[in-house]
Amino acid sequence: MNRLQPKDVTEVFTFYRDENNGKEPTEWEHVTIFDKQGYGIISVDGYSGVIDRNGNIIIPLEYNNLIDFEELESKIILGNKGELWGFINWKNEIIIPFEYSYASVFQDGEAKVCKDEKYYIINEHNLIIKEIDGLDEIL
Repeated sequence: MNRLQPKDVTEVFTFYRDENNGKEPTEWEHVTIFDKQGYGIISVDGYSGVIDRNGNIIIPLEYNNLIDFEELESKIILGNKGELWGFINWKNEIIIPFEYSYASVFQDGEAKVCKDEKYYIINEHNLIIKEIDGLDEIL
């Protein structure tokens, strides 16, 4: 099990391997701020995952990117695998499938997504609220 030292998990930390002194505080290249639930997004070698404040792996390093946001009190995470975006929860369960070429974080219960070159606004249940005209409305 990969663990961080307790001193390492109190705030925002970015760690780089220090091979000169023979001491490696952690193998993670980056750790974000820990959220209200005590989870932090980590990254190493181009992959992202999630750990808790004790350094236990919650979500393995299997995503290209993970983006947490406070809109839904950290109950859902935007992530991508390869070229596709989707949403997972803190148990690594897929909430919205990885089927979008673009996805935004949720704001006011809605996210903007693109699939098959069509743009939509969806809710947290992956139901289409409306189709939008294109990239200009997404940005």
